[in-house]
Amino acid sequence: MRVQRFLSSGKVETTEDISLQTQLFAYIVAKHYGVSLTEVLNMERDVFKQSLVWAMAVDDEQGKERKRVNMQERTGNETITLDYSFLQMEDGF
Repeated sequence: MRVQRFLSSGKVETTEDISLQTQLFAYIVAKHYGVSLTEVLNMERDVFKQSLVWAMAVDDEQGKERKRVNMQERTGNETITLDYSFLQMEDGF
């Protein structure tokens, strides 16, 4: 239940939370690259950090794209055309 508390709070407040945050980062890298947690935990620190940055950046972009698609699906693909021909009419209303 510690993990659920940590995930729901979204805050690092204790030393235990630091460990959970590290585990979460390792999970993100493992999932993104399709490797085991053991492989991630054995990565050199710089490789892990760069892998995490890319995984989080890509996940963020994919999340934005999902939101855009969901918004488009909710609003539909209808196109509304506006008639501006009145702007071309002669003066003299």
